[in-house]
Amino acid sequence: MLSAFTPSLRGIIVGLIGFLSFAAADTCAKWLGMRYETASVIFWTYLICLILGLIASPFLGGIKATLKTPKLPIHIARGVCSIGIAACVIKAMSMGLPQASLYTILFLAPFLTALLAWPLYKEPVPAKHWGIIALGFAGTLIALRPGIEPISLEELYAFAALGFVVILGLLARPLDARESLHSLSFYPALITLIIVTPFLFDQGLSLPESMHHWFIYVLGAICVLMGLSGIAHGFRIAPYSLVAPLQYSEMVFAVLAGYILFNDQLDLWTYIGSALIILSGIWLVVKGKHH
Repeated sequence: MLSAFTPSLRGIIVGLIGFLSFAAADTCAKWLGMRYETASVIFWTYLICLILGLIASPFLGGIKATLKTPKLPIHIARGVCSIGIAACVIKAMSMGLPQASLYTILFLAPFLTALLAWPLYKEPVPAKHWGIIALGFAGTLIALRPGIEPISLEELYAFAALGFVVILGLLARPLDARESLHSLSFYPALITLIIVTPFLFDQGLSLPESMHHWFIYVLGAICVLMGLSGIAHGFRIAPYSLVAPLQYSEMVFAVLAGYILFNDQLDLWTYIGSALIILSGIWLVVKGKHH
């Protein structure tokens, strides 16, 4: 069905699915991080993600094509970034960083990604796309209204996660169509498991305490699988300046999830900011149809 659309519009659609999936995965991780150690949350989430990816592999290009990749160093680097994001985000939230502050920092990523893609991939950002990026970021600032205070340790973890997010996105472009869709999630999940496992010898591995907790782990793993694949595939078929601003959609999801699951209270500014983010997303889709 997506084949009927332009590459840019396909990139926007799968990228949006990817970013929303990651927002859902962050929500699962926040819920689990309040109950389990960081290493255990990462281990179970990415182990299940790896297993689900292997099951779905025949529909994502096949395991044989995935293992024959000529771009293993890039996949390994993406795996390091993936665990860096997971560890830093969970650590920051477990130390008490408000989700509003976390997303304010992470939402510097669309600007930085689009800016760095210019010299790296000779991909200048059209003026109209800078407007979309600015509108989405303005909506984020209005909704979250971060305070001006000295940088705390948990905020430093959030800035480290920001760096990993930007690098992860920029590493998607070299993975062209010859790389299977399965490879976009397989290697990050595998590398994450290899890196996190030694930490379990110190912390110990906590088993999920109930079927309900298992369900949250499986849901988070599905979202990670869709997030890794969707965002990377969007970046490799569409301009960064079109796909990167879609990350602002995560804030809308986070606000809704926070209100429903964590009893976070919404105010008028949150609604106004969210409306601006939605407007920037619609604007982006309209521009993508003609790109």
